[in-house]
Amino acid sequence: GVMRASCSSEGDQLLYSWTLNGDPLMDGNSTIDLDEGNDGNICCSVKNHVSHAQKIIRLVCPAVSVVFVLVWCFQLMVLLGLLGGFHIYMRHTS
Repeated sequence: GVMRASCSSEGDQLLYSWTLNGDPLMDGNSTIDLDEGNDGNICCSVKNHVSHAQKIIRLVCPAVSVVFVLVWCFQLMVLLGLLGGFHIYMRHTS
């Protein structure tokens, strides 16, 4: 459910800031937690009184939900098949 991104740099009095697809996320921390489903370009910017730098990476959250839905549908089909077979068996024996 949660992904953690981290950014590191060397120097004194570093200030970190984060954006996701150009939208500001937070300032001040070298790590950030992102909820499942966030994707796009994440940018970490670091600056102090001497210099600044930034790094942009493409963030793709895994498609866990697609696998979950497929497994759930398969389980539901098996359950309905068993219930249907039990119903037919009960009608045939009575």
